[in-house]
Amino acid sequence: MNALGFSSEYYHIKIEELLALSDSDLVSFKSPSYILNEDVILFIGKRSYSLSDSLLQGREILVQAQKQGLTHYPTRVMFEQRAPQLSFFALLKPIRKKYQDYSSHNYEITLNDIIDNHLERNLKDEDTAYNYSERNKWGVPKDQRQARFQEIDESFRDHGYDKKYPMAIMLCRGLGVKDKLHQGHHRMYFCRKYHIPFVQVEFLATNSFTGHLKTFFLWLNKILKYKQVN
Repeated sequence: MNALGFSSEYYHIKIEELLALSDSDLVSFKSPSYILNEDVILFIGKRSYSLSDSLLQGREILVQAQKQGLTHYPTRVMFEQRAPQLSFFALLKPIRKKYQDYSSHNYEITLNDIIDNHLERNLKDEDTAYNYSERNKWGVPKDQRQARFQEIDESFRDHGYDKKYPMAIMLCRGLGVKDKLHQGHHRMYFCRKYHIPFVQVEFLATNSFTGHLKTFFLWLNKILKYKQVN
């Protein structure tokens, strides 16, 4: 397992937010074959260690895109493996939760980045909202679920998407290779309902497979459609 991991998808991140980042001081970076020299790469830090996100490559590309009138640009996200010493064991849910860490910043992306790349693991509606489980202590009574649902509905209707509450995308969550929406499934419902084109997200990661294992598990993920909403 290599020291670095990459998102399975490209995200159309707001150019202004990327250009505000410092250039990465990562040394001896050798790009894998599936990363192109012309790719824009966001290198996320570790929030719990106060390590900031940075721009690894693509600044000039972003400057030129901005001059051409573009506001968002397809970007690959890179991260340092959080527990490389544990290899694939760090992909097991109990261990993954212990070692996962967030990006230092959040970013505006297009809603379709989430929808078209099948990052959602389920779809929420008024009947299923905040119904984590009817069989355990986390089950929320129906009247409380409906009240919370209506409260958020009114907020989206009147004010749109509040950037203070970013969704969370976990990089390489599915089978250690496929990005998945970690938090924000209820917000996705309202974004669809009110046709909101841009959303705010933060990224988090633990470990991921690399090399031939990554290729195999990406294929397996596609075949199984692992925890995927079509």
